Amino acid sequence: MKENIKCVLKPNQFKFFEETVFNYLFIDPRLFNTCVKEHRGYALLLRIWIKEKFYKGSTALEVAEIIKKSKLCIETINTDSPLYMTAVS
Repeated sequence: MKENIKCVLKPNQFKFFEETVFNYLFIDPRLFNTCVKEHRGYALLLRIWIKEKFYKGSTALEVAEIIKKSKLCIETINTDSPLYMTAVS
């Protein structure tokens, strides 16, 4: 018989994880929050993806490395611009 076990986490654990990811990316986590609130789009999808990786047990460094290798123009967060993907070459 399968049992459903819910993960018990402190309220700020994901927030701390996400902040750590953005610190590895040299991006102020507050700017990412602003990007999610003002532009949504890829920024919101990125937040959901980071949360999924968190619950699956990935480390903040692993997540940051995957983001660095992606086609997301992550540096646009520092300029208060929407997050977007570069064209496929």
